[in-house]
Amino acid sequence: MTRIQRLMLLAAWILITNLQSFPREIKIVASPDLRAETIAAGELKSLFLLQRRTLRDGTSIEPVLQKPGAVHEAFLKEYLGRDGEEIRAYYQGLVFTGKASMPREMSSDAEMVAYVARTRGAIGYVSGGANTDSVKVLTVAPESFRSERILLKRVEPEYPKELQQRRIAGTVRLALTVSPRGSVEDVRVMGGNPILAEAAEKAAKEWVYFPSATSSTIEVSIAFAVRP
Repeated sequence: MTRIQRLMLLAAWILITNLQSFPREIKIVASPDLRAETIAAGELKSLFLLQRRTLRDGTSIEPVLQKPGAVHEAFLKEYLGRDGEEIRAYYQGLVFTGKASMPREMSSDAEMVAYVARTRGAIGYVSGGANTDSVKVLTVAPESFRSERILLKRVEPEYPKELQQRRIAGTVRLALTVSPRGSVEDVRVMGGNPILAEAAEKAAKEWVYFPSATSSTIEVSIAFAVRP
């Protein structure tokens, strides 16, 4: 075997070894009590850069790191755009100036899952093959995901018979608070006939929207038309 062939073989071996040790996927894990099912990429980044301490819905968050290794480096590269040395220097700068404390570090996927499972508001990360049955796995959504919510299930309101018989029509305006999961958590009447509004409010509470990274406030209009 020539020297060039040996070098090529060595390079191929190093490449294969690195690919095998580097996790193919990173899961973002959170404590089971967390209401959110998804988290925006920018929001996740700001939490781990210690630029904010709560989610947009006000939930207090504790970001948790893994110790230096393949999983840690993969997370940093994919979600923070930094490497291990850069993030270590960044955290040390915050600690030195008194702006933040060093996040807690875990030694393995199993230790991370165990801590996050028992700690309210904790968010961390593990490799794609880790057992995550005891924690919530969050979907990371790009910032563009925060667009208009798509209605998946619409329940039509029941037209009050007394108004229908009297041929009283109208439009009701509602403000809906939609959870990250897509369920309607609150309905506020903004205008319209009070009797029609009651029927519209009851129906809107059963609507379901496409999941999103955060809660949303959506204004809708529901028309009640008298049938000929």
